[in-house]
Amino acid sequence: MTEHTTSDTAYHRRLDDRLTTIATTSGATVRSVLRAARGAFPTVAYERLRHLGLADDLPEGDPASVDAAEAVRTPELHPLDFEWYFTDDSVAEIAAALRDAGNSVLCLGAPTVAAHLARRGVPVTLVDRNDLFETRFETDLDSLRFCQADIHEPLPLESTFPVVFFDPPWYPEHTEAWLYRACQHVRPGARLYFVLFPPLVRPAALAQRTDLLETARRVGRVSVDDDAIGYHTPAFERRVLQDSDAPVVANWRHADLASVDVSEPGALAEPPTVSGGSEWDTFVTDGQVVKLRRTVTGGTTDVLAPIDGCDGYVLPSVSRRDARRQNVDLWTSRNRVATVGDRAVVAEGLRLLETGTDRSALSAAEFSTAVPASRKETLVTELDAILE
Repeated sequence: MTEHTTSDTAYHRRLDDRLTTIATTSGATVRSVLRAARGAFPTVAYERLRHLGLADDLPEGDPASVDAAEAVRTPELHPLDFEWYFTDDSVAEIAAALRDAGNSVLCLGAPTVAAHLARRGVPVTLVDRNDLFETRFETDLDSLRFCQADIHEPLPLESTFPVVFFDPPWYPEHTEAWLYRACQHVRPGARLYFVLFPPLVRPAALAQRTDLLETARRVGRVSVDDDAIGYHTPAFERRVLQDSDAPVVANWRHADLASVDVSEPGALAEPPTVSGGSEWDTFVTDGQVVKLRRTVTGGTTDVLAPIDGCDGYVLPSVSRRDARRQNVDLWTSRNRVATVGDRAVVAEGLRLLETGTDRSALSAAEFSTAVPASRKETLVTELDAILE
């Protein structure tokens, strides 16, 4: 995959053109413009809208309601697992297309679509590295096979499928790797569907999309349905928006749906290795998912400490390009983060919470190794602030 560098100036010019076009249409509101920004994060799009002098001329618009089922989904979704779930309408539309294209389906990293198909009796195999699927969804279905595996590694699947759908993280190296993996489980005549990130999600996105589509054309005939897929806004992203100056916009993420009529499934060379995220341990407490880095950065001598630029422990971004991420050792599903100085104490505290110990009782709990009372008190104080 070619490395692309696009200047912020060129990116802002394209984004400004898009925002101006939408903002000057009849009935436009600030929120409708932000939703139509083709992947630009709402805080970025709102800043440009203000720079253009257009924000004050538009009504704010009504916020989209948060789907009740998504608002209470547990365990909660986590940004490190790239967990953005489709809207119900998108799930139904994707599932209908897959069902029409073949009599059995392989889903890579698309649990809501797999669950929807299985509930309707369509034979479906889901591959996902996250075992929380079995907690979030009904899995005792004859038509569903769940294979917990990292898609960046060879999959333990012997069969090929007439239809494959994959929803990769919105980065080119992930999309290329998942396309390669999907091609290993199809024959000529099959059809692939995949989510393609929108052109304004970051400065280099337009060029990256061009490369990815060219790669896909080596496999077969490609078509793209623009803006066809919508996503729910998960709790961690809502928290970022709530703490920003921009109006909160629910379900603003949209992407394109690409399809490939496969003629040459073996045309692709194996792409470079992509990290599968194994450097984090996962804990679940009161529905929140907490990730703890296995090798902490050593940014503090305290048990836990805040990170510069993350007021109230909230990381005000979900972008992989945010430099503050390199200092994050603990990250919750509500986008609260901290640096960790005593990993053993934090890990044991999280294990105790996961097994039912109340936070208020944590300072009196028995730890497997001797922990000074002052360290326990610090742990409880910091966790009270982080686990809202």
